[in-house]
Amino acid sequence: MDNNKAFFSLLARIMAVGLFFTSGVDKIFNYGSNLDLMASNGVPGFFLPLVILLEVGGGLAIACGFLTRFTSLFMAVFSVLAGFLFYQGYSHAHLMVWLKNISCAAGFVLLCVHGGGKWSIDYWLQRQLKRPASH
Repeated sequence: MDNNKAFFSLLARIMAVGLFFTSGVDKIFNYGSNLDLMASNGVPGFFLPLVILLEVGGGLAIACGFLTRFTSLFMAVFSVLAGFLFYQGYSHAHLMVWLKNISCAAGFVLLCVHGGGKWSIDYWLQRQLKRPASH
C-alpha cells in the first residue's frame, strides 16, 4: 500500500505541473507575444522572466519532488493571481479558465500540505539529513 501511495504522489506531482511547464516553455518561444499580452492586461513585462522561472523551474522542481511545499505555495498564489489578472470581466470562457486556475491552486495547496511523498527528492534529502554520521 505504501508503494501505491508513493506512486500516486509522484503521478499527482507530474500531472499538477504539466500545464505550467508547457506554458512556461511556450512563453520562452513566444516571448514577444507574451510581453504584449501582459501589457494589455496591465502587468509589467519585467515579470515575464520570473513567470517563466516559476512555470519551468518550479514545474520541474515539483515534478521531481524538490522543495515541493515551498514551490507549491508559490504556484498556488500564482494560479490565483493569474486568474484575477488575465480573466477579468464575465464571459463563459473566462469563467472556465478562472475556475481552472482556482482548481490548480487547490491542487498546489494539497501538495503544500502533504509534501512530495516517499518518491521525491525532498524525502530522500530528509532521510539523508537524519542519517547518523558513520565513523
